[in-house]
Amino acid sequence: MTRSSSTQTQMLGLLSVLLAVVAAALLPAADAFYMPGVKPLTFQEGDEVPMKVNAMSSIHTQLPKDYYRLPFCVPEGGAKMASENLGEFLTGNKIQNSPYTINMKRETYCQILCQIQLSKVEARNLRMHIRYGYHNNWIIDNIPSAAIGLTEAGHKQKHYAGGFPIGFVDAGSGDAKDAYVYNHVNINIDYHKPDASTTTDDGYRVVGFAVEPMSIAHYFLGGYDWDGKSSEGYTKSLATCSDGSHMTRDDITSNQIVQENEKVVYTYDVIWNESDVAWSSRWDVYLSEDHLVPAQVHWYSITNSILVVLFLSLLIISILVRNLRRDIAGYNAMAALADEEQDEDIDESGWKLVHADVFRPPQNAAMMYCVFVGSGLQLGVAGFFSIVLSAMGFLNPARRGSLMIATLILYMLCGVVAGYASSRLYKSFRGRAWQTCTLLTATTFPATCFGLFVFFNIVLAFKHSVGSVPFLDVLIVAAMWCCVSIPLVFLGAYFGYKAESISYPTVTSTIARAIPDPGLLLNPYLAIALAGMVPFAAAYVELFFIMTSLWMDQYYYVFGFTFVVYMILLLTCAEVTVLLVYYQLCAENHRWWWFSFLTSGSTALYMFMYSMFWFRSLEPSKIFVTYLLYFGYMFLISFGMFLTTGAIGALSCFWFTRKIFGSIKVD
Repeated sequence: MTRSSSTQTQMLGLLSVLLAVVAAALLPAADAFYMPGVKPLTFQEGDEVPMKVNAMSSIHTQLPKDYYRLPFCVPEGGAKMASENLGEFLTGNKIQNSPYTINMKRETYCQILCQIQLSKVEARNLRMHIRYGYHNNWIIDNIPSAAIGLTEAGHKQKHYAGGFPIGFVDAGSGDAKDAYVYNHVNINIDYHKPDASTTTDDGYRVVGFAVEPMSIAHYFLGGYDWDGKSSEGYTKSLATCSDGSHMTRDDITSNQIVQENEKVVYTYDVIWNESDVAWSSRWDVYLSEDHLVPAQVHWYSITNSILVVLFLSLLIISILVRNLRRDIAGYNAMAALADEEQDEDIDESGWKLVHADVFRPPQNAAMMYCVFVGSGLQLGVAGFFSIVLSAMGFLNPARRGSLMIATLILYMLCGVVAGYASSRLYKSFRGRAWQTCTLLTATTFPATCFGLFVFFNIVLAFKHSVGSVPFLDVLIVAAMWCCVSIPLVFLGAYFGYKAESISYPTVTSTIARAIPDPGLLLNPYLAIALAGMVPFAAAYVELFFIMTSLWMDQYYYVFGFTFVVYMILLLTCAEVTVLLVYYQLCAENHRWWWFSFLTSGSTALYMFMYSMFWFRSLEPSKIFVTYLLYFGYMFLISFGMFLTTGAIGALSCFWFTRKIFGSIKVD
C-alpha cells in the first residue's frame, strides 16, 4: 500500500469514528438524559414544605441582588443563609429562608403575609428594580419556581427558567411609567405519590413548582387601617379576596402601585395539584423548557457542523493528499538520481527547500509559544472531560454549582498536561530558562482570570450585588490555584524535562533561509484573519444556545450535542490549519509555528465579534458595570478559546510537518 493510500484511509477512518461518535452522543441527548443528583424528600400530609428564596436576577443588568434588599416580608428571627458550596457562591447564588408557610396538601387562600409602608427610599429602590426587569428565584425541594404568565392571546403559559418578575411597568402611564409590584402570588405545587412497589417511603413528593404573580391593591373590609405590626391585622378579612376560592386575574380591580407612603399588603395562595410525573423525571420539563426549543434546531446545528467537516475533509483528501503524494514521490525520485543528473533535473521549488529551516525554533517569543500551547492543551482537556461528565448526567442543575466546581477541579488536575506539553516543546527548542517557562505556564491564563475576577468582585461589592464572592471563598480559590494547580504544572514539567528530547527528521541550518514575497493570496496575515471563519461556522448555532444559557438564566442540558460540536470544532481547526500551513511551506515560508497557532486561534476573534452582536439580545441597561462584566467575561472566554483552538492547530501542524519531512530523503 502506498503512503498516499494509507493517509487517505486514515482520513476516511477518522470520518467514520466521527460519525460513530455522533450516533452515540446524540441518542441520549435527544431524550434529555438526566441523572438525579439528590436524594428524594418524602412529606406526609400536613408536613411543612420549606420554601427558600435565591438572589434576584436581571438579564438587563447582570447584577444579582439580595432578595431582602427590597421591601419584602422577612421571616421571624430574620433571614438565614442556607448551606452553600463554593460553586454556588461563584455563580452568584444566595439562598435564604422565607416567611411563607406551606404544608403538604393544605390549600391556602389569600393568606396575609405582612404589610409594608413604603418610605421614599424604599419606593425609589423597588421602582428601579422593577424597571430593570428583576426576577424572583424561589426554590422548593431543590427545584426552582417556574413563572405562570399570559400570552398575547390571553392564555396561561409557563416559563421554566429565569424565575418570575417582581413587578411590571405600565407603558401607557405617560413619561413617568408607573411601576406596580406583584404583592400576591399563587404558589402552584405538583405532588406525586410514589408507587409502593418501587419504594418503602409512604408519603408524597414535590415534582413541580410554579408561581403566578399578581398585583392587587389590597384593602380591608370595613375600612380597617392596619399598622402592619399588631397581630390583629392578620385576623382581618381583605375586601379584595374571596373566601374559600383562589385568586384569579379576573378578581383584580386595581393594581398595587409603587409610590411613597403606599401601604403594600403581601398575600399568597397555595394550590396543590396531583401529578403523574415521577420524582426522577421532574427536571425534564425544566431542562427542555416544555419543548419550547425543538430538538430539530440542535439537529440543524449538528448537520451544519458535519457538513463543514465533510467539506474540509474532502478538500484535504482531494488537494492536500494528492499534492503530497506527487511531492514526496518527486523528491524521493530526485534523491535517487546521480549527483550530475540531480543538478539538471531538480525543481528548485516547493516545501522541501525549507527542510533546513522548518524546525527552527520560533524567531519571536519561543517561550510564550510553549506557554500558550501548554495552557491551551490544559483548557482543551479540562473542557473535554467537563462536557463528558455533563453529558453523562453527573453535572446537572439539581446540583447547583457542580459544573463550576468540576470545571475548576478538572482544570487544576490538567495542570500536569500543561506542564508536560510546554516543557517538551521548550526542551526541543533548546531553551535554558525552564523555571521561567514552567512558572509562566502555571500563571499566565489563571493569573489573567483571577486578576479580572478579583477586580469584578470589588466592583460588584461596591454595587451591593450578591454576585460579589465572599473574601473567604476568594482565598479558597487562590489557595486551590497556588497549592494544587501550580505544583501540578511543575510536576508535569519535571517529567517533560526528564523525557527524551523530541527528535526532528531534518537538521536545522545555522543561517535562516530568506522568505520570498508570498503575494496577496498567500499572505500569512490574510490567512490568519480569515481562517477562523470556518471553525466558527461549524459551531455558531450551538454557541447561540450556550450564550443564552450563560447570560439569560436559561437551562442548558443538551451536552451530547455540545460534545459533538466541540469535537467537530477542534477537528475543523486542525484541518484548516494543516491545509494553510502546507501552502505556506510551498511558498517557502518556514515560520509556521506562530502562524499555525494564530490561524486556528483566530476562531476566538470571531467568537468575540459574535458576542458583541449578540449583546443586543439582552436589551442591556445603561449601567456601565453591565458592559464591563459582559465584555470582561466574554474576553476571558474568548481568550480561553484562543488558547484551546490555537494549541490544537499548533500541535496538528507539528505532527503534520514531522510526518511529511520524515517521508522524504534529504542531505
